[in-house]
Amino acid sequence: MTWAGPAETAKILTQTVVSALPLWIVLVPVAGAVLCGLAGRLREDVRDWLASATALATFLLVLSLYPHVQKGEVVLDLPLFIGLGLYFRVDFMGFVFAALASFIWLLATLYSTQYMYHEGARTRYYLFLLFSLGGCLGVFLTADFLSLFLFFEAMTVMSYALVVHNHSDEAMAAGRNYLYMGIFGGLCLLGAMMILWAATGSLAIAPGLEGIAALGGVRYLLAVLFFIGFGIKAGAVPLHIWLPQAHPVAPTPASALLSGIMIKTGAYGLIRVFTQLFTPVDGKSPLFKITAELGYWVIWIGIMTMAVAAVLALSQTHAKRVLAYSSVSQMGYILMGLGAAAYLGYKGPMGFAGLSYHIINHAFFKAGMFLMVGAVYLRTHSLEYSRLGGLWRKFPVTAACFLVAGAAISGFPLFNGYASKTLLHHAIVKAYGYQSLPSLLVAEKIFTITGGLTFCYILRLFTSIFLGRDHGHGGHGDGHHGGEHGFKPETWLERLVFGAIAACILAGGLFPGFLTEKIILPMARGFTYDAGYLAHIAEESVYNLKDIGGIAVSLAIGAVLFMVLSRRAFRFPLPLWLSVEQKVYRPVLARLMLVFTGAGNILESLENKAYRPFLTRVLFLVTLYGRLFEALAEGSLVGTIGPASGLAASVRVVERKAVPWAGLYIRILVITLRDRIYDGFVCRVARLQEQVRRAEWRAFVAMIKLDYNPRGDNVYRKLSLMNLDLCIMIVFLTLVLVLLMRFFSLTAF
Repeated sequence: MTWAGPAETAKILTQTVVSALPLWIVLVPVAGAVLCGLAGRLREDVRDWLASATALATFLLVLSLYPHVQKGEVVLDLPLFIGLGLYFRVDFMGFVFAALASFIWLLATLYSTQYMYHEGARTRYYLFLLFSLGGCLGVFLTADFLSLFLFFEAMTVMSYALVVHNHSDEAMAAGRNYLYMGIFGGLCLLGAMMILWAATGSLAIAPGLEGIAALGGVRYLLAVLFFIGFGIKAGAVPLHIWLPQAHPVAPTPASALLSGIMIKTGAYGLIRVFTQLFTPVDGKSPLFKITAELGYWVIWIGIMTMAVAAVLALSQTHAKRVLAYSSVSQMGYILMGLGAAAYLGYKGPMGFAGLSYHIINHAFFKAGMFLMVGAVYLRTHSLEYSRLGGLWRKFPVTAACFLVAGAAISGFPLFNGYASKTLLHHAIVKAYGYQSLPSLLVAEKIFTITGGLTFCYILRLFTSIFLGRDHGHGGHGDGHHGGEHGFKPETWLERLVFGAIAACILAGGLFPGFLTEKIILPMARGFTYDAGYLAHIAEESVYNLKDIGGIAVSLAIGAVLFMVLSRRAFRFPLPLWLSVEQKVYRPVLARLMLVFTGAGNILESLENKAYRPFLTRVLFLVTLYGRLFEALAEGSLVGTIGPASGLAASVRVVERKAVPWAGLYIRILVITLRDRIYDGFVCRVARLQEQVRRAEWRAFVAMIKLDYNPRGDNVYRKLSLMNLDLCIMIVFLTLVLVLLMRFFSLTAF
């Protein structure tokens, strides 16, 4: 158990339970995915309900961990897995992330049964949806970075099929970026783990700064590699470019999960690295200055992420693209809280509380907003602002729930986003007060302004979809025009899902103290925080005039900005340097292509023939590897499950024809071998019996001669006279031997 102060340590139970529950939580979605793939070839309604039942069973399994993680940790070791081992350790934080992910996944899966009804390749969709669930939950349940890495990469590969589901050129391009960025992040994580193993001899997710500090400057390389690996998935600027491309092309339920849940796996990894791995075992160790140094830079990465993405969201006119940039911006809040928690060291539970609260809140309001705009898309077949408007009358429940989610993400009091943003604001203020760095005061001002930008683009999003004038929605509807569209009304399933999300948002805003006491503090107690500062979190109140006044300033900035930009129709030029893809990634890729092209030219100009075959083989292997990887990814993941079905059909033919034929001949062979072995054994026993009979007769004659007919032989005469007892014993043993031989001879036949 990590250090939490003497008083608090006495209160924390450290019971460790060995249980197979974590393994079952991972395997149930995988098994459900396979069953959905088989059921989809028979009945689609069975497949849909089977997918929902699998998500529900997974959620219930996760909830069954609660009694154990209240007292300690749930562990399971599989040391023989692929020769490296697979290790599970579920603490309260891992349980909360897993419960949150499985619940949102359940809602998205239920919604998918309706949303995907008119989509193609639905069986493949459910297959990879559940595979991704297993990988995502595995990330939250592991005990070491290697096990986390395996599940992290599995989730990335499986969710790739969700991004490219519709096979359009735009989807394939977004999928390639998603996959390549994921692979690059995985390589960074692999490099970080190699350095960590070399330095400490362990990959456990536990405080280890004492070993890392001995690396000197290499520890910063370790931190950078970990940040890139997890930061890509978390959407940190400038690693965020896959998010705005992937969300608009993926099916809406998949977008909700990508933004609401899967992005949190990156945040989870960063939390484990910067508030656990890069902390010392001793709660007040001077090594915390290294953690504080790293935390300072993470604060500024978070500030950049939230501000840049908010500005980009303002300039978008497609609802899903706005929500994608909004997810990047909200991850900036989380990163800033993470940086504040690391910067403050053992005094940093305020930052941890803020980021944890915001992770939970963001999962609900952002997943809900994606699902709600998906409901709009089902009716209008468009999410462009210019083709939407006036939909609140047609979809009143959707509009009301979207308004609740929009108020939450903007930070209105009484909604969950207000509580988490207030805690995050307290954290950045405390970070500034820690050493009174002017730069952190600037960061606090940017934090406030970004809150206004958030309210501005959310207000524009809501008014563009649900308010204003009807613009002739979609253009691919049912033939109606103007405001007289015959859109299908909201279904009971949509109302149920949206209502559940809105209820959770309101509960998180109305009862922040309850959520802090029951969820946030138990999570924080698993980290290296001082008991006094933890107690301060429990006593913190977010509903006071000062905090409400602070959020009012932010909302006022957003309202004024909305009025100003509305007059310009939100047309404002963005500086080219904001395009990270155009200014950084594409030039880098172009130079890499030049390197490969130049290598080919060098081959032609080399005079030393000894090097040409070697370099030719190297380039051939690199090209072959790239083509094989792309073929495997696009063939097995993007393609339908037809190849797998063909393989299953071939196996069925083998089972029905080849296996019975082989079984018959194997049976004949076994019977023949058995008979021959039996006959040979009987013949050998018969010969042995004949030899025993002869030996019996000779022994009997010898006994008669010994006792009654010595025939003048002095030796026999002496034995007969001097050792009658010996004779009697020999006769007795001989008779016993004879009877035994007779018995065996009878039973043999």
